[in-house]
Order: sequence, then structure tokens, then C-alpha cells
Amino acid sequence: MVIRMAQNKGSRTSMTPHRHCTVCWTPIPLDRDPAICREEKCAITQSKREASRKRFTVMLYLFPAIALVLAFLSAV
Repeated sequence: MVIRMAQNKGSRTSMTPHRHCTVCWTPIPLDRDPAICREEKCAITQSKREASRKRFTVMLYLFPAIALVLAFLSAV
């Protein structure tokens, strides 16, 4: 965790540790999981991204498995 210090005309201000919403980049608390703000639009976008990621993961394993089965069947 990094706390950055900003200097404005000799005065120092510190930023509280935080993370950003993965959709709109609004600062949110560190303990928020998933890393999205409380906006409904961000929640919908995040759920769509998560569903897309899961489909991609399934395809990543399924298509090579099908190719191997077809290659095995054509060799027999």
C-alpha cells in the first residue's frame, strides 16, 4: 500500500488509502469487494464483464478439448 504525499506551497496533505471503481474510476474504500462503487450502472457493467469473462474461460478450455477429440477420432 502506497500513500502518496502532495506538496502545495510547502504544505503536505496525505491521501487516505483507497482503490478505484473498475468501471468509472471513482475512489472507493479498500475493503470494497468487488471493486465497484455503489452506482447501479457500474454494478450492471461489472456483472456483464464477469459473465463475459466466465464464458471466455469456458471457451478457452472447451475448444482445444474438442479439437483434441476430433484429432484423436480422425487418427483412429
